Amino acid sequence: MIRKLSKSKSKKIPPRVPEGEAITDMPELNMEELNKEFKKRMREYRNFVKFILYELNVKDNSKVLEIGPGPGWITVVMAQENPTLKITGMEISEDMIRVASKNIEDEGVKDRIEFLHGDAADMFQLKDNSFDVIITHDSLHHWDNPIRVFNEIARVVKPNGIFCIGDGRRDIGLGAKVIFNVAKLMISKEISYYWKTSIMAGYTPEEIRDILDETDLKSKYEIKMDLFDLLIINKSK
Repeated sequence: MIRKLSKSKSKKIPPRVPEGEAITDMPELNMEELNKEFKKRMREYRNFVKFILYELNVKDNSKVLEIGPGPGWITVVMAQENPTLKITGMEISEDMIRVASKNIEDEGVKDRIEFLHGDAADMFQLKDNSFDVIITHDSLHHWDNPIRVFNEIARVVKPNGIFCIGDGRRDIGLGAKVIFNVAKLMISKEISYYWKTSIMAGYTPEEIRDILDETDLKSKYEIKMDLFDLLIINKSK
């Protein structure tokens, strides 16, 4: 259950360890192999998409921008759930675009999705006020300059548009740690390692609030959270 942000109880939180921006082919793990692991999370992606479409009330024929689509599974689910949407993915990794392009072709939604290679901190390819909806899932902790990215989101989203930014949080509690330690026994060592590094690269809700208050999204957002994740959405009108 996602709940609204409240002041957290005092607890020791480890320092943030940046993870780097682009996820690219590695000797021990190429993007085709990583794609198979990502695909196992389809239930999570569907829940995220349904929250956006139905809880945030996305209208038919909306223009959607996804920042950091990775292998493209969220764009696939969104295009399948509402075929009227026109979706653009801004991705910094050409290796991920290679995989995502194959996925949308295999899933039969290639005609409704376009991937652009670029940096979300400078989306010069995109016009001001050009998207009805902007989303991202698990990319925030990769951004080298989150203030610039949030300002770019504020620039390209239409007035009164929708944004939904979901990511893991670093200040996970005991319950989440127990779940993590059990779950990592059922996944590969590589995926377990990158899950852990993504947690350590995440922000706390309080850190994100401080960052957002320095951006053009100030006063336009609200933060919700659960055991593992935080969610930044446009403030309810």
